[in-house]
Amino acid sequence: MLPTPALPARPAPPLPASREQIIPASLEAAMDRIRHPRPGTPAAWAVDAVERARPIIEAHVKRRDARHKALMVYRALAQVAYGLIQVRAQQHAHTTTYTFFTVLDLLPVVTGLSSDQCERATRRLQDLGLIHKTSGALPTQTAGKRQYRGGTWVPTTFLNAEGQKVTTQACAGTWVAVLLRPAPGITARVISHELPPCPRDLTTDRKKGRTAWQRLQEAKSEVRESFLLTGDEFNITPLLQWSLPENNEKSLGTVDSRTSVFKDARTPQELLWSLSRVASTHPRHRREAVQEGAARLVQLLDDEGWEQHYYRVLWRATEAEFRGCPAYAQLAAALQRTLISKAELGLSRPGAWLTHQLRECGWMDNVYHVKSA
Repeated sequence: MLPTPALPARPAPPLPASREQIIPASLEAAMDRIRHPRPGTPAAWAVDAVERARPIIEAHVKRRDARHKALMVYRALAQVAYGLIQVRAQQHAHTTTYTFFTVLDLLPVVTGLSSDQCERATRRLQDLGLIHKTSGALPTQTAGKRQYRGGTWVPTTFLNAEGQKVTTQACAGTWVAVLLRPAPGITARVISHELPPCPRDLTTDRKKGRTAWQRLQEAKSEVRESFLLTGDEFNITPLLQWSLPENNEKSLGTVDSRTSVFKDARTPQELLWSLSRVASTHPRHRREAVQEGAARLVQLLDDEGWEQHYYRVLWRATEAEFRGCPAYAQLAAALQRTLISKAELGLSRPGAWLTHQLRECGWMDNVYHVKSA
C-alpha cells in the first residue's frame, strides 16, 4: 500500500500591519501624519504625546469629530507643558505628568474651536484621566450663596450697578495636570496641597487690560487660518503667558512675523522643516515669506538665476495646501532626495534634478501646472 502523500504546508498567516503601515481612515489622520513640527521642539514632543494617548481616546470616544477635538485640545495642553519644561530647563524625556497654571478660557484662541467644544473636550479628557483641572478652592455657603475660597479664587474689586467699588472673589485661572506618558493605573491629578499660591495678580492684570476677555476680543479681529491646513504647531502664548514672568512670555510656538519663518533655519534640514510654515503666515505677509523662501532655496541648491521659478514653486505649493493637497510634504521629500544626490553624485544642476523628482511623483501636474482659482 502506497503511503499517502503529505499535504502541502499551509502558509503562515501574515503578520498584522504595524500602526505606521495602516492607511489612515480620513484626510485629517493623513494630514496629522504628514505634518510634523521640527524635531526637538515642544510641538514635536506634543505630537509624540498625542500618539501615546491616541489609543485611549479612540477606544472611548466613538464619534470622529469629538475624537478629533479631544486630540487637538490634548495636543495644545501637552505643547504648553513641554514648552514650560523647556523654558525651565527641565528634563522632558521621563516626565510622566506635568502641572501648570493657565487660563483655560483662552483654549478657543489657541485651537480655533468654540468655547463649548473646548469645554466638552476637556471634560472628556478629564474623564479619561489624561488631564485634571481644578482651581484648588473650597466651596462655602455665605448668606445662602455658594462661594469659593482659596486656590485660584482671589479677591478683586468690581464696580456694581450703582458705581460703587465692591470686593468679591473671582477665579484667576486653573491648575492643569497633563498626563504625558499614559500607562495602566496612572491618571493625571493635581495635588492641591503641593501647589504654590496663585501666581496671578488678577487686580493688576485687569488694570493693564491683560485679561482673557480682552484677548478673546483681539482674537476675533485677527485673520486666522485653519490649523489642519497650515499649522505644524500651536501658538501657545495665550496659555503659556500666565506661568511665565511678563518679560519672558515669548511663545515657543509662535510666528510673530514673516522673518521668524526662516530665521532659525541654519541647516538644510531645518530649512525643509520651515518651508511648510510659509502657508501659516498672515495673508498680508505671505507673499514676502514666499519670496524669502525662494531666495533661501536658490542659495541652498546653488541655482543662481532661478529665483522666480522657486517663487512659483512655493506659491503653487501654498495654494495647493488650501485645497487639501499635502504639497509641502512632497516638496520637502523631493528636496531631501535632491540634497542627498547632490552630496553623493556632485550634481551640477540640483534644481533640474529637483524638477525631475517632482515631475516623476506627479507633483508638477497636480500642483505646479494647476491654474489658480
